[in-house]
Amino acid sequence: MQFCRIIASTAFATLAFSPLSAKANEAFELPGQQVTGQRLNTEYSSDTASTASKSAVPIMQEAQAVQVVTEQVIEDFQVNSLDDAMNFVSGITQSNTLAGSQDGFVKRGFGTNADGSILRDGIRSSLSRNFSATTERVEVLKGPASLLYGALEPGGLINVISKKPEYLWHSRISGETSSFGGGSAMLDVTGPLADSGLAFRFIAERQHEDYWRNSGEDEHTLIAPSVSWTGNDLTLSLAYERKEYSTPLDRGTVIVNGKPAHVDYNKRFSESWSKAEGTDELVTAKAEYQINPNWLTRLTYGWNQEDYDYAEARPASLDESTGDLTRRADGSEFKNQTHYLAWDWIGHSQLFDQRHDVLIGADTERVDNFRGDTYRGRNSTGFNIYNPQYGNLGEPSLISQAQSDRSDELHSQSVYFKDNWHLNDQWIVVLGGRYQRFEQYVDQGRGDEYVKTTDRTDNTFLPFAGLVYQLNQQVSLYGNYSRSFVPNSSDADTGESFDPEEGRSYELGVKLDLQPGISASVALFDIEKENVVVSNNGSSEAAGKVGSRGVELDINGRIAEHWNLLGTYAYTDTEIKDDPQNQGNELVNAAKNVASLYLSHDLDINPETGNWRVGGGARYVGERAGDNSNSFWLDSYTVADAFIAWDSTLLGDKTRVQLNVRNLFDQHYYPSSGGNLRVNVGEPREVRLQASVDF
Repeated sequence: MQFCRIIASTAFATLAFSPLSAKANEAFELPGQQVTGQRLNTEYSSDTASTASKSAVPIMQEAQAVQVVTEQVIEDFQVNSLDDAMNFVSGITQSNTLAGSQDGFVKRGFGTNADGSILRDGIRSSLSRNFSATTERVEVLKGPASLLYGALEPGGLINVISKKPEYLWHSRISGETSSFGGGSAMLDVTGPLADSGLAFRFIAERQHEDYWRNSGEDEHTLIAPSVSWTGNDLTLSLAYERKEYSTPLDRGTVIVNGKPAHVDYNKRFSESWSKAEGTDELVTAKAEYQINPNWLTRLTYGWNQEDYDYAEARPASLDESTGDLTRRADGSEFKNQTHYLAWDWIGHSQLFDQRHDVLIGADTERVDNFRGDTYRGRNSTGFNIYNPQYGNLGEPSLISQAQSDRSDELHSQSVYFKDNWHLNDQWIVVLGGRYQRFEQYVDQGRGDEYVKTTDRTDNTFLPFAGLVYQLNQQVSLYGNYSRSFVPNSSDADTGESFDPEEGRSYELGVKLDLQPGISASVALFDIEKENVVVSNNGSSEAAGKVGSRGVELDINGRIAEHWNLLGTYAYTDTEIKDDPQNQGNELVNAAKNVASLYLSHDLDINPETGNWRVGGGARYVGERAGDNSNSFWLDSYTVADAFIAWDSTLLGDKTRVQLNVRNLFDQHYYPSSGGNLRVNVGEPREVRLQASVDF
C-alpha cells in the first residue's frame, strides 16, 4: 500500500442562517438560537437545525423530519463527500452521478444529479461537488421543501453548512494519506482581529490522489477566506471559496445478461483523457439587524458558479455475446451559475396569550446553465470489455452544431411566510405558503440548427400545513401536508411546453428525546408527483404520475458513557402510476430497504497516555431497479467501515492520529445506475491515515 496524503479538516465561514450576536441573543430568543461562533453539535446528535425555518429551531418543534450529520460524525468517519455523509441518513441512495463527477441522490424515491436539491448555506448550488474542507455539518430536510426554497423535487433537500469565523483563536494543520496513493494538505486558521469586532477564517487545501481504478488522478486546490463583524445590533459576514479541480470521468461497468459484467473490477472502459476539469467559486454575504427584542431582519446574497469542461469515452452499444463495446468521444464546455437574494423578517409575537414564531420573506433567484462547445464523436469499435486495450479512441474533436450553445435559464421571484403558532405548551400549529412567479427559457444550436424550445412564464402557490403535539419534553408527535413543484422543459423536437411537475406529500411522525444526548425519530410518508413528461410513439405529454410511500427510522447520540450510536432504517415503496410503457414499475435507483448501524467507543485507558477512540459499522442497501423499465436490477450490498483514533497533547493543544478503513471486507458493489451501459462501480477497500495538530 502506498501512503501519502495530508488533510487539515476544519473550516470556512459562509453564511447560511448564522446565529445572532451575543447581545441580540440575550434580548431576542427564537428557540435554540446560538451565539455566533458556538458549535451547534456535540457527538452524534443535534438538538437544533436551521434548514426547516431559516433559523436555529429545536428539531422537536418542527413539523417535518430533519436529520443532521454532525461535526463529530464527519471527523470520526473521515467524511470526504456527500456520498459519505448520506451513509448516516435514512431513506437516501445514490442516483446517476454523471460518471462520478457530480453529487446525485434519490431521496424518498425522487432525485437526480442536477435537480437543484443541494444547497450551500441555504442557497441552491450549481456546483457538481459540494462537500469540502469548509463543511461543518450537513442538514437533511425530508419531504417537499418548496415552501422556503422554491422549485424542488418532493423527496427533500440536502443543506451543506459551512464553518464560520470564530472570536477565539484556533488553528489546525492536518495531513492524510490514502492506500490508493497520493495525499492532501490543509490549513485552517480563525480568530478575532484586535478589538474591532471583526473575526476571520482562512482555509487552504491541496489534494492530489490517485484514482483507485487503473488510470486517472483526482486533484484540487481550494482557498476559502471569510470575515464577520459583530456590533451591538448589527452582524455582517462575507465569505468566498474557490476550488480548481480535475477528476476522472468513469462510466463504470455494463450489464450483461441482466447483471454487471464479470470483468476486472479495477479496469476502466474509458481512456486516460476521460476527465472533468474546472473551477468552482462561491460568494455569500449577509447582513443581520436586531430591530428590537422580538424581531430581526436579515439580507442574504449568494452567488456560485462552476466553469468546467469534460471529455469522455461514452459507451454507445454492447455486443453481449462477444464483449465488444462501441464507444464515442464526447465532451462539452459548461458554465453554470446561481444568483440569489433574500430578505427575511424573523421574530415572535404574542396574540391572545399565544406565541407566534414567524418568518416572512421575499427572494429572487436566477439559475443559468450554459453549455458551449459540445462534442459528439462518431461510433468507434474495437474495444473489448474482457481484454481492454487503450489508445484507439482519440479525444473529442467533432463539434455538434445542433447541441452546442444550449442555454437553460430559470428566473423566479417569490414571497413566503411561515408561522409556528403555539396554542399552548403542547400544541403547535404550523402554517405557511409561498407564491412564486417564474420565467423559463431554453434554447440551443448554432446557425441553421438554432431552436428555442422553451419560453414560458407562470406562477404557483405552494401551501404548507403542519401540527406538532409535544406530549412532554421527551416525546413529540407531528404531521404535515405540503406541496412542491419543478418546471418542465419543453419538447426539444416540437417546442411544446408543459405544466410544471407538481408533488404533494403527507407525513406523520414521532420524535423522541430519550435522554440527554440521544434522539430518535420515526416518519411515515406518502408522496405523489404528477405532470411527469413521458414519451409515447415519438410524442411527449405531461401525463405521467409517480409515487412513493414508506417509513424511516433514525436513532443517534450517546447511548451510554463512552458509547455513541448511529442507526437508520428506511422502507421506500416506489411506483410509476401513469406511463404508457412503465406503469407499475419501480423508480430507478430507489432501494426498498436501506439500513445502517455505526458505533464508537472511548476506551477507558490511562489518560496520561492519551485518549483512544474506536468505532465502526456497516450500511446495507437493498436491490434497486437499474432503469424505469425495470429491465435489470442492481444487487443488494453491505459495506463496513472502521476507525481507531488517538488524541493527546503531544504537540499544541491537541494532537490527533487516526486510521480509517473503508469497505473493510473489500466488497464489490454497484451503488447506482444511469442505464445498462453506465453502472457505477463502488470503491474497494481503502486505508486512510490522518494526523492533525490544533493550537
